[in-house]
Amino acid sequence: GRGTVVVAVSEGNYIILPCSLSSQESLVRTRFHWKKDDEREVFVYDAGLHHNNRRSGQDEHFRGRVSHFSDQLKFGNASIILRNTTVADSGGYTCDFPFHQPDRETFNVTLVVGAAPKPFVGILNISEVGVQLKCEVRGASPKPKVEWRDSDGNILPAEEPQVSRTGERYDITLLTTVTRTNSSLFLCVATQEELSHRAADEIF
Repeated sequence: GRGTVVVAVSEGNYIILPCSLSSQESLVRTRFHWKKDDEREVFVYDAGLHHNNRRSGQDEHFRGRVSHFSDQLKFGNASIILRNTTVADSGGYTCDFPFHQPDRETFNVTLVVGAAPKPFVGILNISEVGVQLKCEVRGASPKPKVEWRDSDGNILPAEEPQVSRTGERYDITLLTTVTRTNSSLFLCVATQEELSHRAADEIF
């Protein structure tokens, strides 16, 4: 085996889980299989038979969502595409070549599937002090960093974020009060480093 590759994607998209023989030997007449960390069968290719043409045993959770690169098999490429990703797909995957001796290569891939909803902003309150703005991010995973910024990109002082968690998903509310002296355009920015994802909503 070798080290683990980490791949990340936002929910509802597709992702490639990489795996290939270092020797680049053809896989057309042999076998490779992908399993999830809990031993569920994700995809098996066996000398032309696979889960999208008459082969059974694939876990229900993955049915109809996995495909391979048939034109790349002759170069030893056993990568698969997983479509319509969900947060539940997150975890460890193993790609194995059971008939490939002597060193029996296996590949480990960790998949991070995140939910990256757009922040939603609005006015909560208007007073002599200023205007209180509210930013909500609902159902995000992994937990985002949420900030209020002005039109120049400066971070605005804000109250302590209110965070609630359901399973792997987070709801975050962030309040800030802006005065008439500040700029007139304000942005709420949610950043998820693990997904290299950033989303914003703005208010005038």
